[in-house]
Amino acid sequence: MVALDRPWAPMTEQVAATVEALDLARLEDAVLVGHSAGAEVALGVALAQPARVRALVLIAPVVGQGPPWFARALVRAPASGRVGPPLLRAGTRVLGPVLRRLWYDPALVDAAVVDGYRGPLHEPGVAEALWAMSASDTGGRLPVSRLEEVTQPALVIIGDHDPWARPLPLPTARTVLFDRCGHLPHEELPERTVGEIEAFLAGL
Repeated sequence: MVALDRPWAPMTEQVAATVEALDLARLEDAVLVGHSAGAEVALGVALAQPARVRALVLIAPVVGQGPPWFARALVRAPASGRVGPPLLRAGTRVLGPVLRRLWYDPALVDAAVVDGYRGPLHEPGVAEALWAMSASDTGGRLPVSRLEEVTQPALVIIGDHDPWARPLPLPTARTVLFDRCGHLPHEELPERTVGEIEAFLAGL
């Protein structure tokens, strides 16, 4: 297993970084696992390097959407590059309510969970890179129309209360809908998520 931190960069650069990680690990028959926008990156790699991707596991996939409209408007504002990163750091104070919207059971989003998401935004350079990614990522998303070109077997896991993810028009996908689950199945229902992935891999 190779864990890859997605670079704070446009989607095309994230795909290239993933291919580079496959090269470094000498992986020629990989199963790619991606969550949310990371699923879009996995699909981009499958399209760019189809012979090297054996299968896909897409958890709560968000594809073809890019940053929210209000984020795109903000990053185009004059001097936003100076004020944006501090705003992102200041915005972590309301991260708890945002996370609770994404979980089916908001009671599970305790202080430790919130701190786990808040911490990276306070690392040096991360807020600046995230802001720059939003500013540059206006046209590089993966078109949903290209999903019909994906030929690899795919497992798609979606929570029935996920506000963002939707089933994908993949010709070889098996979609599993988790009851009483939001946008983070691997955190909300980890045992079931692992079980579905193991069963999928066993059938390859």
